[in-house]
This record gives sequence, structure tokens and C-alpha cells, in this order.
Amino acid sequence: MDLNNKMLNDLANQLGIQGNDSNSKKAAGMAEKYKGKSDDELIGEILNLKKAMKSDKAQFEKQMMAVKALRGMMNQQQRARLDKIIRLLEND
Repeated sequence: MDLNNKMLNDLANQLGIQGNDSNSKKAAGMAEKYKGKSDDELIGEILNLKKAMKSDKAQFEKQMMAVKALRGMMNQQQRARLDKIIRLLEND
């Protein structure tokens, strides 16, 4: 899935971040950093971030809403992978 600036700005707004070109560029850079990594590598990264994300419950809920909002932009295979990630993040 390719993220365009509008999609990145929409996600930033859902997270309560003022959407602008700087944030879009940061998000695109992060997406590029993980491009081509295996599922196992990505899962390891997600598990490392999970603890930090859950330290602020309100922020975690916003982040999860934004992640779940991505489902509508994905095909069936991508949704299945995202659902796996969501389960990893939500389980204690």
C-alpha cells in the first residue's frame, strides 16, 4: 500500500497531530525505513514499541483508532496482516 500525503495528513489528524508537510515527510520516511522488512522483523519492532505506546492509555486509544482506520484502504491480504498487528498491540 502506498501512502500519499492526503492519507498521511488524515492519519496525523486522527492522532491529534497537526497535519502538515513536515509530518507527512516524517511519516513517509518512517514508512520507507520499514519497507522491505520481513514480517518477523516488523513484529519485533512492534513489540518493542508496544510498551511505550501503552504507557499513555488515552494516546494509545487514539493510535489504535488510526491504525484501525487504515483497514478501509487495504485489500484482504493487507487487512489480515493488520489484524494480526492489532491483536499483538491490544493483547497484554
